[in-house]
Amino acid sequence: ATQSLPEDYVEKVKRIHESGGYGSKGYGYDWKREEANKNVLRTHTTAVSARMLYQLAQGPFTPRRYFSIDRVFRNEVVDRTHLAEFHQIE
Repeated sequence: ATQSLPEDYVEKVKRIHESGGYGSKGYGYDWKREEANKNVLRTHTTAVSARMLYQLAQGPFTPRRYFSIDRVFRNEVVDRTHLAEFHQIE
């Protein structure tokens, strides 16, 4: 949650979103912490795999196989072959 992040980091995020930096022009809107605290529907499972890889890197290397099967969401037109909600496997 955003509440547990260092305040100087949150201020950097706000500044980058509003004005840009590091080669970016930013998004050009007023960034609000309460909006950033809201849950967002996942559009892919990369966040899950990155979190797991980070946790694995904290300990000794052990060869294993991992599978991620998660529900994801897309804001797309629904038709007979595409749904807004589906499962992604990694």
